[in-house]
Amino acid sequence: KLAPALTGAVVRRVELPRTTVDTRGLAGTTITGVEARGKNLLVHFSSGDPRGDRTLHVHLAMRGRVELVAADAARSPVELVALIETDSRAVLVRSAPVARLVRTKDLARDRAFRDLGPDLLGASFDDGEALRRLRLREERSLGETLLDQGAVAGIGNVWKSELCFLSRLDPFAPVAKCSDEELRGLLDRARKLMRANVEAPKRRVPDPFTPRASRVARDARRGESPLAVYDRAGRACYVCGTLITSSSQGPVTLRITYVCPTCQPSRR
Repeated sequence: KLAPALTGAVVRRVELPRTTVDTRGLAGTTITGVEARGKNLLVHFSSGDPRGDRTLHVHLAMRGRVELVAADAARSPVELVALIETDSRAVLVRSAPVARLVRTKDLARDRAFRDLGPDLLGASFDDGEALRRLRLREERSLGETLLDQGAVAGIGNVWKSELCFLSRLDPFAPVAKCSDEELRGLLDRARKLMRANVEAPKRRVPDPFTPRASRVARDARRGESPLAVYDRAGRACYVCGTLITSSSQGPVTLRITYVCPTCQPSRR
């Protein structure tokens, strides 16, 4: 959404109100591209600065938001962390924990990117390398590992629970308990469904997100969540009727994981 609106546009102003970085030098520069690397948003500026071109790096985490508006509608809400304005459009970044300027040439060795795993939504996703990185983390639980952006970039907490359910895998079991075929199947499913979700942004999840049996059951229960297990603890599984359970997972950043005990038998 941002790339066609910004690429090639001349910058009127850039603001990073929560930092002391001087952004005045970006006025008059050209936006050369917008890209995503895993969960990271990058906006590239061709600055003409002898020290090198600049890139705005944004990570939204749980609560960050990006809004694209007409330039004359740009405003500065209290939660604003970054603003890019061109002659016709403005981008507002709100409540994001990361909004910083870096030299474009430094991205390759920047700690946010140097160890990033294969990007599931990248043009050339390397499933062999992704599998290798998952195997390097065999003693960790599958759920924790799927959230490790150094293993595979792009999977978040909702997708973690849903993908494990669709693959009939126990997210609390070590990666070592999964076969190569199962892991490749999960990665393939993740790539297809996440790409479909990007291509159909008006829908929270695409039709193939849940198995056909789930879709039939869901259609019969108007008002039910389109998600199979996430945030459905204590409610019946659409496939087998067993009550969905939930538990916190991860020693560092605790996240809630949702499972169907019947569809996802324990391998611990």
